[in-house]
Amino acid sequence: MNKLPVPVPPLSLSLSNLSRSQTKLLSLRPLSLQRRQNLLLLNAPLQLHLHCPAPLLSISCCNYKPISLLPHNASAHQPNITIEVEEEPDQENNFWAAVSLIIGTAVGPGMLGLPACTIKSGLVPSILTIFISWIYVISSIILVAELTFATMEQSNLEEVSFTGIASNTLGATFATFVAIIYALLSFSLIIACVSGIGSLVSKQFPSLNPILANAIFPIFVGILIACFPFQAIDQTNRLLCGAMLVSICTLVAFGISVGRNSLLASLSFASWMPQSILPAIPVTVLTLGFHVITPFICKIAGSTVYDARKAILVGGSVPLAMVLSWNAVILGLAGKGNIMKSSTSYDPINLLLSVNPSVLPAVQVFAFTALATSLIGYAVSFPKQLTDTILLVLQRFHSKNDNCLVGETRNLGVTWAVLLVPIFIAGLSGAAFSKALDFAGVYANCFLFGVLPPVMAWIHRSRRKKRSADYSEDILPGGHAYLFVLFAIAVVLGFWH
Repeated sequence: MNKLPVPVPPLSLSLSNLSRSQTKLLSLRPLSLQRRQNLLLLNAPLQLHLHCPAPLLSISCCNYKPISLLPHNASAHQPNITIEVEEEPDQENNFWAAVSLIIGTAVGPGMLGLPACTIKSGLVPSILTIFISWIYVISSIILVAELTFATMEQSNLEEVSFTGIASNTLGATFATFVAIIYALLSFSLIIACVSGIGSLVSKQFPSLNPILANAIFPIFVGILIACFPFQAIDQTNRLLCGAMLVSICTLVAFGISVGRNSLLASLSFASWMPQSILPAIPVTVLTLGFHVITPFICKIAGSTVYDARKAILVGGSVPLAMVLSWNAVILGLAGKGNIMKSSTSYDPINLLLSVNPSVLPAVQVFAFTALATSLIGYAVSFPKQLTDTILLVLQRFHSKNDNCLVGETRNLGVTWAVLLVPIFIAGLSGAAFSKALDFAGVYANCFLFGVLPPVMAWIHRSRRKKRSADYSEDILPGGHAYLFVLFAIAVVLGFWH
């Protein structure tokens, strides 16, 4: 009897519905290797096509040629199985999303008032001061990124918080104190953002209830985080960043058109006295810093610490250019017609409005977008920090299990608490904005982001060299000498402040 061939229907196997954590179980490689290699099987739909004629098992992926896994003399009746892997981009692993978060978080409304601190020194000294402060800030942030990746690799995690970094280097006891201070700092920054946005809304709608005015945008951010994927948060943040860049470019262009003649004249005034230069440094450091979101940036910027460093340098350069151009324009206008002697010269916004009130909409758009993008950055990064802080404090009283710090599930209840509590604080206290910024300025510049990063980096590098004497590559050059310089600058700023 002749046997008729039975056609085998195509078999399609899709892994796209698996969660990200489940698909990682497909690989037997350690997480430290996964972060350095592009694993094509993650989140990739597999299509299996069975053909009877040829004895070939081939795997085709992107531009790679099929690889024969069976001998050439295999039986002709064995099926041909072709696995086609179509790689889907990891939406969370997005370099430009990290850059936009950096730009939005680093640029705050404090930038508008920075020329009030630089006007006593003049244009050239202030440019040099701002640039040196930026180098100091970026160096400290790169150290946080180095520590973040070291902690992720040692704990086999995709995301850690500043609490996890401190526990890994300083020990759980001191890390508990650091975590509490860090949580208070982040919370104060969120209160400042909510209060600032609420005041802008109240000016546009004076009859609106203060609590409701403070609640509109935070509730929108909470819904965005709770109900939509990260791509929606990223696109919203990019849209706000675009509006912020347009508004500040409008202000700078207007200032140049009005005071282009006085810009050159302002170069003649320069005061190199310490009392003229030092007041601008803490404000500049706070304006250009984005340490709070750095661990989250390391999660989405790429698979290596070098990707994170690139995102930090690219994203951090944009706020530097904005601050330098804004400072030059305001100092140029302040020097026009001896207006520098006027009291209005110490308020850059009033100075700009006194020249032409029509620029008020651009000022309002910039202030709103700067606060809104900062709030988004804090809202996506702070819940992990707060959760780890609570677990660390509870651990000190109950369990000694350090694994409680490494949970990867983001609690939406914590996210809503982070957004709702500041609404009531800002709505009930009219001075919440200034008080929150004062608290953030002291601790951010002097302790958390000045003293701790070089100390923790020194501890981490010392331990690493003991484990592997041949490995001496550091993401931030300069070795222990540069760490000591950063530490000394932080101490000086702390005592002076």
